[in-house]
Amino acid sequence: MKFRNIFIASLSAVALASCSDFLEVDAPSKNEMGYVFSDKTEMNNALNGIYKAMLSADTYGDKIYSTYVMNTDVDFKTNSGRTLTGSNWSRYDGNPMGGNIASTWKQQYATIELTNLFVEGAESSDLYKTGEDEYDEDILQMIGEAKVARAIVYHDLTWMFGDVPFSFNSTRTAEDKIYPIKDRAEILDELIKDLKEISERMKFADELPDGVERISKEMAWSMIARIAQTAAGYTLRPDGNTYGKMERMNGTRYTEYYEIAKEYAAKVIDSEKHKLAKPFYQVFLDECNFLPASGDDVIWEIPFAKTANGKVGYSHGVKLDSYQSETPHPYGEAKSDVRLNGVYRYMFNENDVRRDYVNQLTKYDAPAGEAMFDNNYTVSNGKWSKLWVTGGLGNQTTENTGINFPFMRYTDVLLMYAEAVNETEHGVSGPNGAKAIDALAQVRKRAFPNNPELVEPYIASRTSEEDFRKAVLDERKFEFAGENMRWRDLVRHDLLSETVYWTFYRYIALAEASESTSSYLSAVAAYDFDGKDEAYENVPFTIYNVRDVDNIMTVDGIEKPIYEKSVFPNQDVKVCRIINPYRQMSSSEVNNLGLNNVRQDIIEWSKEGQIRNELRNSLRGYIYMVVEGGDENGADGVIMINNNGTWSMDSRDLATFPNRTNLPVIRYILPIPQSVIDRSHGRYENKYGYTNS
Repeated sequence: MKFRNIFIASLSAVALASCSDFLEVDAPSKNEMGYVFSDKTEMNNALNGIYKAMLSADTYGDKIYSTYVMNTDVDFKTNSGRTLTGSNWSRYDGNPMGGNIASTWKQQYATIELTNLFVEGAESSDLYKTGEDEYDEDILQMIGEAKVARAIVYHDLTWMFGDVPFSFNSTRTAEDKIYPIKDRAEILDELIKDLKEISERMKFADELPDGVERISKEMAWSMIARIAQTAAGYTLRPDGNTYGKMERMNGTRYTEYYEIAKEYAAKVIDSEKHKLAKPFYQVFLDECNFLPASGDDVIWEIPFAKTANGKVGYSHGVKLDSYQSETPHPYGEAKSDVRLNGVYRYMFNENDVRRDYVNQLTKYDAPAGEAMFDNNYTVSNGKWSKLWVTGGLGNQTTENTGINFPFMRYTDVLLMYAEAVNETEHGVSGPNGAKAIDALAQVRKRAFPNNPELVEPYIASRTSEEDFRKAVLDERKFEFAGENMRWRDLVRHDLLSETVYWTFYRYIALAEASESTSSYLSAVAAYDFDGKDEAYENVPFTIYNVRDVDNIMTVDGIEKPIYEKSVFPNQDVKVCRIINPYRQMSSSEVNNLGLNNVRQDIIEWSKEGQIRNELRNSLRGYIYMVVEGGDENGADGVIMINNNGTWSMDSRDLATFPNRTNLPVIRYILPIPQSVIDRSHGRYENKYGYTNS
């Protein structure tokens, strides 16, 4: 990176580090505030302090995109634990004493305090107002950046915790130092109003010296659209002592918010500042090589510093093992622990260029550094990888990569617009229908550059309100893996419980089928593929592969790469040639290929009739299969589901396609940390069936 001033250890950033006991730091003096906001250079340094606060590993530097990504049919983190721990958020298992949430809560509110202080100081600066209704354009831009940063944090807090403490006043000026809890719908209203007022006075990314590493006018518009889209959707509301109930956040007024989303997404589109010109893989490859560029897919990317912070490409990407703190190659260690559902890759159309780039099946061991098949219950997310960094970051590097994260993409804006038009015009035959169709088509054209029949004809067959809604949601499913989007999209459409339920049975069905037959597989396939129950018949449980070979094969006497750059960008390393990633093959077929050193790796999702605990328990807070030996809820193999804290055997007939109308809600809302409740002097309490001690 890139964003040159962000890590300046300025006095300004120190001066802004304030809060009450609620945020556990000291308030600055009036003299400090006066000094900071008497000079635009100092103001800019203070603004950099806000960006720096957002890079904390407790929030956007790691945990927002790892710890708090909920398991679905896209993103998935396995866990073999048979009991609830209160800290495994991804499997819907948490309590107020659970790990990480207190530090995340504290850091998010510390960032909010910095933004509040900055806005107060900038708006009261003698430099701000230059005449009657005239203001300094540089300070307006800085205020806009601070306000959008504040909106980002508050928006994410409402997703994680629901109704939360809220104020636009810093603890320096607020009369009440313990911010009162505010309804999430009211918070989003305040954020939308705040951003509407400032966005028109901000600058486009191509007018800023740091481009898409700075929050811009189009980022502000995009954020308004995203917040409005959230406000238009479903949310989990408190309901007595239960886990809550799913309902529209704004009831029958939800289309008003879709209108706002439509308007502001259209502003971004109509500005013609962005387009999807680069191939899909190139967007992320450029991020891995520290090449931020305005005008394409990325609208704003979280700006990390090379090898200083940020775990993008370490937590994601191809797994790179180390030995005695070193790797036998210049790329360094990568844990690859933010992963994708093991069945996700079978959902893609085989012509979708996103499939083989996103779903990486190779890893590199240590100390030899041999390329081999990653035999796992999940697959690594290849969007970002240390292996894609030209020349490598160094063989002793670990988690701090400095690779930027695309917080907002133009792809998202296009799909938000398409969704909003469909919801407000009840399909795409209305006045903005053609534009909505084109928005979806732009995304699919990049995904299917060689298959035009899968773009316009595909969309033309899905123009009813319900079909187009599903088409947009499906596109988001295949586009945003690893970007902490999927569970939120499902909540917004009240599809989380249904999707998680079928995600569980999908794994169980394929695990059973890996050894013999499954009574669930036919129903799962019919649910996934519109009644085509043969769809999973060719899933390969035996993987033939050739380890550690040059990325070259000969076809009809012509040498060509085993993996093109669009699938595996690092063409210079040895690879594991996976012969049959998407279909069953017989040993005779493999022998006829005439390959040496062909290995056979069996995905043992089940062994000797016992489904692996990773598949039984990775959704343990909502649904699980009782482990061998039984537990307090039932005997080995019984499937239990959580209904408001009461576990009961799931006896639903999958052939009837259980859905949100007859499934229990999922408690995805996190509890307010117990330490925060203790400091609130009785003003905060947990709901959703969480305890208050």
